[in-house]
Amino acid sequence: MPRPYEAVADAVRTARAIVMQEGAALAAAARSGTDATLEAASRDLVSRIAQAILDAETEAMARALVAAESHPGARLSA
Repeated sequence: MPRPYEAVADAVRTARAIVMQEGAALAAAARSGTDATLEAASRDLVSRIAQAILDAETEAMARALVAAESHPGARLSA
């Protein structure tokens, strides 16, 4: 079972990777001066952030289910 701080460390690593990849693309789009290119790069950055949030939420729910199954007396409520 992962330690509680590992989820935070994973989130920071993911955020850094997103900023490095999509932020560089956004900066290049800003330098290009083309509104459509800047808009596309912005959408890509927002999409990556949203997907990372959803992925982390899904992983947390999966961990909670595994933890609940390993302790049958403690049930999760909806």
